[in-house]
Amino acid sequence: MGKNTAFIIIHDSVSWTTPGLFVRRLAPPTFGLLSINNNMDRKHDDLFYSLTQCKDSEIDLGLGALLIAKDAYPGLDTSTYMEQLDRMALEVRDQIGEATNPGRQIAQLNHYLFAEKSFKGNKDDYYNPQNSYLNDVLERKLGIPITLSVVYIETSKRIGLPIVGVGFPGHFIVKHKGEYLETYIDPFHDGRILSDDAMLEQLETVFQQPTPLKPEFLRQTSNREILARILRNLKQIHFREKAYTRAVAACERISSLFPDLAQEHHDLGYLYYKTGAYGKSLKSFEEYLRIAGNAPDREDIEENIELLRKQVARFN
Repeated sequence: MGKNTAFIIIHDSVSWTTPGLFVRRLAPPTFGLLSINNNMDRKHDDLFYSLTQCKDSEIDLGLGALLIAKDAYPGLDTSTYMEQLDRMALEVRDQIGEATNPGRQIAQLNHYLFAEKSFKGNKDDYYNPQNSYLNDVLERKLGIPITLSVVYIETSKRIGLPIVGVGFPGHFIVKHKGEYLETYIDPFHDGRILSDDAMLEQLETVFQQPTPLKPEFLRQTSNREILARILRNLKQIHFREKAYTRAVAACERISSLFPDLAQEHHDLGYLYYKTGAYGKSLKSFEEYLRIAGNAPDREDIEENIELLRKQVARFN
């Protein structure tokens, strides 16, 4: 990799530690919103839930990302965009032709995606939720690091190029897994090839001190983790916008991907509460404490549980 490659820092909305929502004690409930059996859980008839039951290698990343978009676009025809990815792959395969050198293949793919098709990172409106919906990314040619990486991965997969995601701290990237060399690529910045120096600069920005380039920073990210990262972005965006029902949908999907992740049950407890689904809020907080054990906020969550039990009991 070239030593002079610049790495312009634009952080993912989810940090390296992927924190959840900061919630301590609940405010007294609003009875007008009370719903003991609020039917927000769609997993029994949800194609996304069925996808999460597959082995990671069998999860269709493109389809999963499009199913996430159905929360914003219920009538979305996923096949339309899957076919678009297929067409894109056919076009770039024709351009690559008989070239077998990975460097030439990557260069041609970059030219196709970022010069011909004009995909680019949305630096001006980074936290727009459309940047996280794959259908919008394919139509608008704008995205954030994680969704542009999905486009890059899915196009590469269709032409047999071994490209995988990398959850690099603060900025999602991809890498080409060559026989003897791994090449790191930044789809958010027009497919730039990243040098070690560029990645070290990014690490120093994220951790506020010189940090070595550890193997875990460069490991392949699973399909399941990529989908969860998209959903965490959306959860944080919807929470900030007080779009709590959509935040619930994102959080439920993360929980279906990782059922034993304590933080998601914590966040669901709060988000269900904000939408008036107090029965589900109670169950989520209880599950959080079961998984988390001696959690640092255990006392606050136990008070939340006691409050919710009293309110739910009044309607039984």
